[in-house]
Amino acid sequence: MKKILLFALLSITLCACEKDEAYEEKIVPDISKSAVSANQQQAVITKLHQVKMRRELMIPFSAYVMQINNRDYLYMIRLRFNQDLKVGDAIDFSVFSFCPNEIAKINGCDLGDGSSASQNGNSNGIGYLVATDPIEAQIKDIFSMKIRYSISFWPIDTWFIETTNGNLVFIKKSKVNVSLAPGDRIVYSKYTLYDELLTLKKL
Repeated sequence: MKKILLFALLSITLCACEKDEAYEEKIVPDISKSAVSANQQQAVITKLHQVKMRRELMIPFSAYVMQINNRDYLYMIRLRFNQDLKVGDAIDFSVFSFCPNEIAKINGCDLGDGSSASQNGNSNGIGYLVATDPIEAQIKDIFSMKIRYSISFWPIDTWFIETTNGNLVFIKKSKVNVSLAPGDRIVYSKYTLYDELLTLKKL
């Protein structure tokens, strides 16, 4: 009788373990298969800027930052995209599922994960660490997006600031400790070869 009870307990334990493993497999997503959102979208570009960004290395690469006709903001790496865009262009696009502001595919062109941005250009990044002198400007517009500063799947909340002289610069929200709005006057410094701010002060 004891043997029968022991066998029954072992069977129940094994079944429970199998259910746990099956449940674990369902709740852990396979990011590699779902990196690009399946939802293809169509939009018209209503505002467009070119900026210099970076990923792991200090090598700058060109990117588009755009507003589309539903008033959302998006950005895209240009390395694999050999066409110029302009305001008024209609685009077909999809974004990364883990970074809803970064375009993954546009007009049939797969932009990749951004790893090629670290493989192009001069690998000697010393010159890219040079900062500009303080620049005084007035904010024309300000908006936020989630931006990947590395190839990892973790985007960071970032402010984009358009100045009245037509420049677009950006800074991680964690580095800003004041409220900002259109009309505010600011002083900032940035890296000379890309548009990420090093310092920002509200006047």
